[in-house]
Amino acid sequence: MLRITHNLLATIGWGNNSNEKLSKSLDLSWGWITARDVNDKLVGFVQVLSDGIKHAYILRLLVHKDYQGNRIGTQIVEDLMTWLDENKLNPILITKPAEESFYEKFGFRRENNGFISLFKWE
Repeated sequence: MLRITHNLLATIGWGNNSNEKLSKSLDLSWGWITARDVNDKLVGFVQVLSDGIKHAYILRLLVHKDYQGNRIGTQIVEDLMTWLDENKLNPILITKPAEESFYEKFGFRRENNGFISLFKWE
């Protein structure tokens, strides 16, 4: 899984020069969902981190550049939302403003009931 995930990251410009870091990241996953083409090539991936009790953080949704626009990301998120609902986990997502309308289709909204997001970027 490490090699093919690394390759998928590279196709969308998320180069990662550390297989060790990527391996640790995958090991920490609560789970993931993949999409493959007819030749079993990985073309889509979402990784989830969770406490397994209440919260699930959607870490990354990736779709191979050559396969974008074919509803692969939509199908992955639909499957993900079903999976999280079955496990009674609340999804948490951080995304770019340009991607906000994509996630709104699945019920994601900007938080405005007293919670805040804090970040420390380095």
